[in-house]
Amino acid sequence: MNLMEEIIAAVDEMPPFPQVVHRAMQVIAIPEYEVSNLVEILKVDQAVTANILKLCNSAYFGLPRKVSSLKEAVVYLGSDQLKQLLLSGAASKIYEKPSEGYAVFADELWRHALATAVMSQVLRRHLRLKIDENMVFTAALLHDVGKVVLSSFVSDRYIAIESMVESGDYSFQEAEKDVLGFDHAEIGGKIAESWDFPPSIVAAITFHHEPARSPKEFRLLTELVALANNLAVMVGYGTGVDGLACRGHGLLLQKLKLEEKDVEELILLFQMEMEKTCDIAGVSER
Repeated sequence: MNLMEEIIAAVDEMPPFPQVVHRAMQVIAIPEYEVSNLVEILKVDQAVTANILKLCNSAYFGLPRKVSSLKEAVVYLGSDQLKQLLLSGAASKIYEKPSEGYAVFADELWRHALATAVMSQVLRRHLRLKIDENMVFTAALLHDVGKVVLSSFVSDRYIAIESMVESGDYSFQEAEKDVLGFDHAEIGGKIAESWDFPPSIVAAITFHHEPARSPKEFRLLTELVALANNLAVMVGYGTGVDGLACRGHGLLLQKLKLEEKDVEELILLFQMEMEKTCDIAGVSER
């Protein structure tokens, strides 16, 4: 069995993306959905229920009394904050897994994923793009999920990857391909496929370093995730040596018709949104 076959086997052995979150997101996507239907789905997962109640009763909301009803908490939180809580909770458990290789910056990996998701939402609103916000947030949040699986296989090769990037001649993805024969984005796409995510999310994850290779119907989403990834690195939410080498930043800005003043505004909006999202997700910003 060659290295790629070993990694594909590891992808197949990954636990499925939480079905409770999948089903809840489908309900929330329905305009004027029934809260009672959503509660029926959420209540079967004790950890999800506990997180929802914990957030609702946190200082972030400052409610005058304690909320103990899941239905009441769901109403208080509203769709946007509930979506972020559900997706962030599921993703954080996935990003906690690296034990070798990329584990040298495991905490940064999770914060970078969250920052990229927040930046993608800020970009989407700023550009007034008619792309489903759930799809954008999910694709951006999981864009580096391939590193979770690759982590177990790169421990003895990571120094070579790191040295190539530090030389200045390679992006992180290019170094991965040179050393391993493939990169984390390709593996991430296979993970998303195994979790039955829609082709749009699979494409955005697979091609987030090479958006021009994404199928045309998913190109805009992929470009959005790619630029959000680069901007997250630019504002300090990188992942070790990976954050030293991003390609195509200027080209993406041109394609999405963004100027320097737009980027400055986006960064200010991002900082406010990131603080709020970290409160919701229960993580520190740094």
